[in-house]
Amino acid sequence: MNSVARRLASRPCWSVFVGSLLMLMGLQYKPAILSYTTRFVDFTQYMLAHGVTLFPIADDLKPYPDYTIGNTFLEYLVSLPFGRVSILSMGLPIAMAASLMLVFIYKLGALHDKKWGMYGVLFALFTWAFLDAVTYQALDVYPALFAVISFYLVYVTDVKPGRSRLPLVFVALVMGFAFRGPVGLIGPTLIVVSYYALSRQWRRLFWFLVLAGLTLLVCLVALIGAAYLQGGKPFMMDVLMMQGLGRVANDHGPRYYFYFTLGLATYGVTAFYALSVIVKQFKHFFRSPRHPDTTLLLYLAVWLLAVLVLFTIPNSKKLRYVMSITPAIALLAAYVFVDREGMFARVREGFLRFCLNLPAISLGMALIVYVYNHWAKTALQPDYAGLLGGSMVLLLGRWLIMPRLLKHPYRNAIVMGFGLLAYFSMDACLFNAAGYQLQFAVEPTPKYLPFWFW
Repeated sequence: MNSVARRLASRPCWSVFVGSLLMLMGLQYKPAILSYTTRFVDFTQYMLAHGVTLFPIADDLKPYPDYTIGNTFLEYLVSLPFGRVSILSMGLPIAMAASLMLVFIYKLGALHDKKWGMYGVLFALFTWAFLDAVTYQALDVYPALFAVISFYLVYVTDVKPGRSRLPLVFVALVMGFAFRGPVGLIGPTLIVVSYYALSRQWRRLFWFLVLAGLTLLVCLVALIGAAYLQGGKPFMMDVLMMQGLGRVANDHGPRYYFYFTLGLATYGVTAFYALSVIVKQFKHFFRSPRHPDTTLLLYLAVWLLAVLVLFTIPNSKKLRYVMSITPAIALLAAYVFVDREGMFARVREGFLRFCLNLPAISLGMALIVYVYNHWAKTALQPDYAGLLGGSMVLLLGRWLIMPRLLKHPYRNAIVMGFGLLAYFSMDACLFNAAGYQLQFAVEPTPKYLPFWFW
C-alpha cells in the first residue's frame, strides 16, 4: 500500500484527474437520457448529421437561444470519430471538466499543504450537488472549473511571485463565456475581484475590472453577432433575453433566502463542515498578522459568500447555478484535516466515524424507503440489490481492514476513501436510482443511447 501511495504522490495531478474521471464517467450510466439533458442529445445529433452551427439546433430545427455552442461542440468532436452519439460521448466533456476542476482544487490546496489539496478533492467528491450536476450534465460545471482556475492563477502569482499569469485569467474568462454565456464570465470575475479587494491590491483591481469589462463587452458583441447571423433579429432578441435579462427579471418569485437555506443544504456534508470551519475561524480572520492558512480560508469564505449573493439577485434560481462554490467549500471543509492547532480534532474524528458508519446508514435508509413504499402513492424504486450488496461488502471490508489502520500514516485518507465508496454506492443505488424512476414516469421523450462509443 505504501508503494502505491508513493507512486500516486509522485504524479498527484494526473492521479486526481484519471481517478476522478473514471469515477465520474461511471455516474453517466443510465438506461435512458431524461430531463433537460435530452435537449443536449438533440443538439449533438443535429450537429453530427448537418455540421457545425453557431448555436445549438433543437429537434424542431430551430436554434436554441439559452445555450452557447461550447459544450455541444465538444460532444460533437468526441462523437465524430465514431459517427454516433453515445452516453459516453455525451458525458465525457462534462466529466473531464469536473475532473480538471478537482485537479485545480488539489493544486490550490497544495500551495499550502499537499494534504489540504488531497482532502479538498475528497470533500468535493462528497458533495451531492456536484455529483448530481455531473450525472445530469449540468453546464454549470464549466463556470465552476474556470472559477477555480481564475482564482488559482491570481493567488499563485502572489504566493509564488514570478511571471504574471493575468493573461491566462482572461483566457479562462473567455472560456467561461464560451461554455455558459455571460454567467460563465461574471461569476469567475466576481471571485477574482473579491480576492483583489480583500488583499488590498487596488491597482490590480482597477485594471482587472477595466479589462474584464472589455472582455465581457467583446464576448457580448460576438454573441449578439453570432445570434444575428444564425437567426436574424428575432433570435438575437431571444438570446439577449434568455442569457441575460430573462435570468434577472422574470415571473419567478425572488426567494432571496433560497441559496442560504435549501440551496446550500444540497451541497451536503461538505457545506456543513465548510460552515463549521468559517464559524470556528471567524475571529482569526480579523487578527493581524494572519497566518497564511487563515488568509486562504478568508478568501475562500468570501468566495462562497460572493457567489451566493450574486445568484440571489436574479429571480430565477436553481441548485446548479451556484456550482462555483464547490471548490471553495471543499477546501474550507478540508481544513479540518490540516488544522495545526488541534481546534478541529473532535470534528475530524466525528467525520471519520460518519465515514465508517455510512454503509450501515445506507442499509437504514434502504429499510426506511422499503417501509415508506407500503403507504406511498408513488413508490420509490432504489436499486435494493446494488445498495445491499455494496453495503455488505463495505461492512465486511471495515471489519477486516480497519482495525489494522489504527496507527497507519494514511489512516485518515483511507477512512475517508472508504466513506467515499459508501457514498458513491448510496448515490448511485439510492438517490440516482429512485430519482431516475420518478423522472422516467413523467418524461415524455426519453432518449435511448448506446453506452459505448461503438
